[in-house]
Amino acid sequence: MKSEVFVAAMGGAVSSAAALSFPRATEGKGFIAMPVRQVRPDLGHLTKREAIEVVLRNREFYYSTDIMIGTPAQQVTVLLDTGSSELWVNPDCSTAPSAAQAKQCSAAGQYNPRNSRTPPTGPIGTRRLNYGDPSDPNTQTSAEIAYYTDSITMGASVLVNQTFGVVTKSDGIATGIMGLAPDLKAGFEPGKPYSLVLNSLADQGLIGSRIFSLDLRHQSADSGMLIYGGVDKGKFIGELQRVPMVNGAKGEPRLAVELTGIGMTLANSAETYALAPADKNVMLDSGTTLTRLHPTLARPILADLKATIDTDGYWTAACSLRDSGSDSYVTFTFGKKTIRVPLSDFILDLGPQDGQCYVGLVTTTDQQILGDSMMRAGYFVFDWDNLAVHMAQANNCGKEEIVAVGSGSDAVPSGVIGLCDGPATPDGDGQPVTSAVSTSAPSASDTPIVSPTSLPVTITQTVDNGPVPTPTPIYTTLSDCDALTLCPQSSTNGASPPSSSSSPIRGSPNSGSSSSDPSKSTGVGAPSASTTGGPSSSTSSDSHSAAVSLADDRFLGLFLGGLMTLAAVFWNA
Repeated sequence: MKSEVFVAAMGGAVSSAAALSFPRATEGKGFIAMPVRQVRPDLGHLTKREAIEVVLRNREFYYSTDIMIGTPAQQVTVLLDTGSSELWVNPDCSTAPSAAQAKQCSAAGQYNPRNSRTPPTGPIGTRRLNYGDPSDPNTQTSAEIAYYTDSITMGASVLVNQTFGVVTKSDGIATGIMGLAPDLKAGFEPGKPYSLVLNSLADQGLIGSRIFSLDLRHQSADSGMLIYGGVDKGKFIGELQRVPMVNGAKGEPRLAVELTGIGMTLANSAETYALAPADKNVMLDSGTTLTRLHPTLARPILADLKATIDTDGYWTAACSLRDSGSDSYVTFTFGKKTIRVPLSDFILDLGPQDGQCYVGLVTTTDQQILGDSMMRAGYFVFDWDNLAVHMAQANNCGKEEIVAVGSGSDAVPSGVIGLCDGPATPDGDGQPVTSAVSTSAPSASDTPIVSPTSLPVTITQTVDNGPVPTPTPIYTTLSDCDALTLCPQSSTNGASPPSSSSSPIRGSPNSGSSSSDPSKSTGVGAPSASTTGGPSSSTSSDSHSAAVSLADDRFLGLFLGGLMTLAAVFWNA
């Protein structure tokens, strides 16, 4: 792959990887506003195959923001992911799948606990993650993460004693993650498995309640915004509609909602599509590039776009559809609110492809996901405390009016109206006035896209203050887990334990040396974590549960860490 560029303000580009930086976060009384940028590569010189690897498989195309860790502050860029719960940093750039990703990884910055005077506590537990399709060695990646606590600065706000992961060894992973979703076992319960970032912000009084709003912006727009504890009325049209959260398709806690309608308008002719009960559960996932729907929903949309399937299982349509203007869009309805997704967002620009562009939609037989190709068109407010998502049509009218959100059942008041003007989205049943139900299907195969087809994950948690218990690994096979989306355990079998050796925290930030070996290129699926070992030898199917027993023994770890520090002082006296 060639060197990448990053989207800058007003649609410009920065050609140097070293320029991966963002405007500083701002804050007011009760909120913290974090600028969000779309990170994407220069696709102009890529082949069709390389474009698929880069964008469709979640390689170098994502939304991210900056955080500062430790004292003095060390800046790190992390991917924003509403599909997972944990914050972790420091992928090993030298093992990135390509030279372009290695440069991108190096530009994102790294955190070195030894350079922090806060002081940090840790490691207080470790977690080994194995990623990839076991049938394809070229897709297999791994990461070993040690848990630390340190201060995290966002703007002028400082979050103290925050637990997060630091990679000690990784293979093929190029970006740290800021998880914004609940834990798949503990759900939205405060402080479990430990205090996640959103919990800590509320507990420490930096925001009024566990609420954040997300504005990703359109592909051609400048930076968006993540606001902890607030809503920007200058970034959406019409009224924020409250939609109840629901559990994921398998009953696990997710940032999921019920889809009540779906349709498309092309050249002023509108269609709606049949929606079966099994097709209504959708997860809002900013860590996934594509939207993933069941074949019964995806087929008629693809047919109306005259899309065809390629040899890799992805769908292409005429690039001219991207230029069809504001009268061509896909609609997603949630109760009384309809979000219009213009085809310029829903059909991806991957560079010259003989007049064909990739549709930001694939099929799945597992959890349906509304990824970036849909979420760019909406303004979303996620309310953990009241288990609700408030949503509206996104628009940037050049105004900014951030309102801090308080607490209570009506923390996000009903009927909040945006300051922007634009095409009104229908109320009531949310459907266009003129419509026809479509159940047609593309002539090409509609075999569900599975990337990867299966994902065995072995996760071991240990602590550094005593003998490591003999692990009883859990072998978890995941079907159709998209990149950076943590999926629940689907089966449990015996498996060989991972190597007991683990690398220490690297003494200095990674230099960013790269490997451009294409055989290392992988459509990385995110882990469904099972936890074994640890002080209590507990086993859990929670995909973020590597820190469950860690949280239970956190105070013991802090106490022992203090004793170790005192011992070191007297030893060196």
